[in-house]
Amino acid sequence: MIFSGEFHPFRLPVPDLWLDVFQKIKSMGFTGVSFYVDWGLVEGNPGHISTDGIWSLEQFFDAATQAGIYLIARPGPYINAETTAGGIPGWVLRKNATIRSDDPEYLNTTVHYMATMGRIIEKAQITHGGPVILVQPENEYASWPGVTDFPSSMNQRYMDFVEKQLLDAGITVPLIVNDNLAKGYWAPGSGLGAVDIYGIDSYPLRYDCESHPL
Repeated sequence: MIFSGEFHPFRLPVPDLWLDVFQKIKSMGFTGVSFYVDWGLVEGNPGHISTDGIWSLEQFFDAATQAGIYLIARPGPYINAETTAGGIPGWVLRKNATIRSDDPEYLNTTVHYMATMGRIIEKAQITHGGPVILVQPENEYASWPGVTDFPSSMNQRYMDFVEKQLLDAGITVPLIVNDNLAKGYWAPGSGLGAVDIYGIDSYPLRYDCESHPL
């Protein structure tokens, strides 16, 4: 069983502290850590991706390995994570394109970022002796109240495109999904865009703390 915490290196951009954080997570009984990469921070200018210094993930991976922590990589391109625009760069938002869709204008903006992140994560997979055991394409790419035709063929094409970028970069560990409700979206065998392992974001109290005892 993977008992995973959550730690985002971009929220603590001090690589020398990462091992300490992982060790504390390990001491609490966790076996894994899920992490996002914020596209908007590493590709602030189109075509220029920062992967060194505080943006390098190599020390992050090394620290996880030293602490005995498995990693679940979540590079997006959309991550939510309570970040501005879900991590989508401002220069992408200024384009006349529908984000998180199969609009070629949007898809083309993701290619360089996803290929770069895919290559970096590929080297850190457990199959190469690294700590990465799972990779999540997109984030909560699911239905919303009032939306009745999800997933449409457009949604399926988009999800498949994101997954293919990771596979083309050499990702071989299982792809996972975090459905925001238990709807079975992208579950294995569900068609184009399906992943290897299905999961849901299960909040026992959802977002209502008023009518539940603390």
